[in-house]
Amino acid sequence: MRAAKPDELKENAVPVMTAHISESELLKWFPVTFQDITDPWATPEPSKGALIKLDAGDYVVVYWGHDSKELTVNIPSATDASAALASFFREVPIPRSRVLWRRADARLPRHIAAKTLSAAGSRTAKLQSNRQRAKTKR
Repeated sequence: MRAAKPDELKENAVPVMTAHISESELLKWFPVTFQDITDPWATPEPSKGALIKLDAGDYVVVYWGHDSKELTVNIPSATDASAALASFFREVPIPRSRVLWRRADARLPRHIAAKTLSAAGSRTAKLQSNRQRAKTKR
């Protein structure tokens, strides 16, 4: 991965994923120079941002919020979201538990997604737990 020059990306970048990471993790996982962003029209909070070219050749724009500790990953609008996330996760070891949101058309790579619980699965487990408690009380 390397920091890209601003004129290397010729199209708009759109959000594909958000994650919660600390500043030390940001600096460890993204060994590039970040720009401070204080313009409230650019980001909702004071942030750091960088245009990055991954080793696979994909471009990502990342923003990290100082207050929220939330990382937003943007990709060029014409890029396949799942392929871009696969390239991203090959270089950035963000644990699946830190991923807060991803676009509906963006699948996480198998080594990340295989360990992800679905909302339906956790709801089912909760219902089964409640039923078990009800049986015990009888």
